Amino acid sequence: MYKITKNGYNLAMTEAPTYIKKAANGCYVLCPEPEAQGIAYNGQVFHLLGREEMEDVETVMLEETDAGEEISRAAEAGSIMFVTLAEAGNIDGAAAAEHAELFAPWAYPVKYKTGQIRRHTDGKLYRCLQDHTSQEDWAPDAASSLWAVAADPAEAWPAWSQPVGAHDAYAKDSRTSHNGKHWASDLDGNVWEPGIYGWTEVPEEA
Repeated sequence: MYKITKNGYNLAMTEAPTYIKKAANGCYVLCPEPEAQGIAYNGQVFHLLGREEMEDVETVMLEETDAGEEISRAAEAGSIMFVTLAEAGNIDGAAAAEHAELFAPWAYPVKYKTGQIRRHTDGKLYRCLQDHTSQEDWAPDAASSLWAVAADPAEAWPAWSQPVGAHDAYAKDSRTSHNGKHWASDLDGNVWEPGIYGWTEVPEEA
């Protein structure tokens, strides 16, 4: 497997590079790797760094790499991005619960920041409500002033709880149950009670 990079950023991956050079008539033609000035990928021509110059095309590097390692790196980056978006409130609790394994488990003593989400031994995800250094007896399920349930993988419609600020407000499309009904949030940063404002009732499935 080869990766095509430019200025340190991965542009693409390919199993078999298409090597090209410029013919006397100005057209690009296929050629063996030792003769190549560049490569063609996805209909685009690239100049290979260190080879004979090619005008009006981007210069890239072609590096042989381990496919499994690259896939693992991509998966890890995707996991970090998912957690970051969830902690910023851009992913609702239901979606977060579906991927609870991506969140780090709660531990002590650890310095936690407001908004961080951690997985506890009860299987639920908890959002940190205020900066603190965790202690053994301040576990998320026992310290309601420090942690609030962010998502419960076992609940498709977790019970609504009154947000205390922007850090635990409901994101758009978040799902909750309240007063015997199911609700979906109409907006980001929703601190309103379902049935009052900002929520749409979702009918029970037949």
